[in-house]
Amino acid sequence: MLRSYRFWLGLAISAVFIALFFRATHPREIGQAFAEVNFWYMIPAIGVLFIALSIRCVRWSILMRPVAPISPPRLFSYQIIGYMANNLLPARAGEVVRAVVLGQRENVSRVATLGTIGVERLFDGTVLVLMLLVSSAFVGFGDERLRLIALASSVLFVVALTVFYVLTLSERRAKRLMYWLAGFLPKRLEEQATPIADSLVLGLRSVHDGRTLILVIFLSIGAWSVEAMAYAVIGLGFGLDVSIMHYAMLLSAANLAIIIPTFFGGTGPFEWAAKLVLIGAGVAPGLAAAYAITSHAVIFIPTTVLGLILIWSFGISLLRITRERIPVTEEEQQVAVP
Repeated sequence: MLRSYRFWLGLAISAVFIALFFRATHPREIGQAFAEVNFWYMIPAIGVLFIALSIRCVRWSILMRPVAPISPPRLFSYQIIGYMANNLLPARAGEVVRAVVLGQRENVSRVATLGTIGVERLFDGTVLVLMLLVSSAFVGFGDERLRLIALASSVLFVVALTVFYVLTLSERRAKRLMYWLAGFLPKRLEEQATPIADSLVLGLRSVHDGRTLILVIFLSIGAWSVEAMAYAVIGLGFGLDVSIMHYAMLLSAANLAIIIPTFFGGTGPFEWAAKLVLIGAGVAPGLAAAYAITSHAVIFIPTTVLGLILIWSFGISLLRITRERIPVTEEEQQVAVP
């Protein structure tokens, strides 16, 4: 991992944002804010966070239906392992780890699973952009840098959604495009790429049924709304006097900021964006910084610890998983090459 350019790039980006986060805020102010926090509120906040994670498991189970019928409780462990890997590995490698572990233990297509995870992330990003825009309509951005996050992320996800639906609205057209792209590969790789393309299209087209699409939208909004409540509970421990719309803006801005490749689960951009929102809401810089650090820890630590316990109980090496390619299953290999 230390030889990977993605590791060093993520570390460098995190370092820059950490420097921006601590700029103009003396560590003494942050220490004084921590001294007055009621950390007992973090326990119910973690409970609310896991309710949001459970809602995401229900959504993932729906997306997985074209691939394999797997219940939300069975998916919970794999989801937590994915969060853990995202927290510890650069470039959001947890999404690949989640697909590989699920494929190994449930004997399902890892490529198709990765496609459903891509759909998850697309809907998550879209909901976060909408939350940021709606909350800003009520409380304002308060900082031009937050407006820039909103503009950049809006353009990104509008383009992503448009491309996604144009390419996958027709299964035949989507496969034709995949096969055309595979044609640029060497012959031996082209034959392997064809079944991979079929599986990927299967996963990506998991929301082209109207009922499924509505359920996924509803669950995506519900999961992030519940998670915003967790941020509000953390705020009670800090005695913050801000509205739920500020927490919604904080949640969306901080999570959109960590789309860029960073180190340790978005450390740096997350805290920087969360602090911007709270300062714009009139919170003192030291208190805003202490809240940002604590809220990220509440999200980071429980999922990381539980994920490590789960992957250890499965007898799987995280380092080995990160070096493993995503092969197609025997069933996928039997798909006829057109």
